[in-house]
Amino acid sequence: MAVIDRRAALLAGVALVAACTNTAHLTTNRPGSRPEASSFVTVHGHRFERNGMPYRYVGANIWYGAWLGAETAYGDRARLGRELDRLKALGVRNLRILGSAELSPLKNSITPGFRDRTATYNEDLLKGLDWTLAEMAKRDMTGVIYLTNFWEWSGGMMTYLSWVNGG
Repeated sequence: MAVIDRRAALLAGVALVAACTNTAHLTTNRPGSRPEASSFVTVHGHRFERNGMPYRYVGANIWYGAWLGAETAYGDRARLGRELDRLKALGVRNLRILGSAELSPLKNSITPGFRDRTATYNEDLLKGLDWTLAEMAKRDMTGVIYLTNFWEWSGGMMTYLSWVNGG
């Protein structure tokens, strides 16, 4: 059983009070209320909005965008550009992109990963993700960046469990 000393309890209390009182940056997004128009996709009631207007989309999964955008042997920025151009020509403007992948102990998982057990991030993949997002912006495309999933090939939650409890 963990023992909490007075200092930890006091700091936790101060953090809780600060979190509860500093809410000026938060917005309530209830039906009937109008959040500020944003270029980010937001939720209003039961629908998505962008710039104060309903946001409807057709999307595709381009999970590998950061790998193609990386300036490495496995990167291929020309291919990435061609794929983005083709998607745009098809009317696809919303892309789901993998924004993190853990180096997994499994044999057939993706390498390199965005990070390993030491929490050291792969700078090449971060730059590849940045490149991909910049290329998407040039084409007026929107990215939905997901940071983990339950697929073992990309690390995912099972890799985190492996790191924490050994299996």
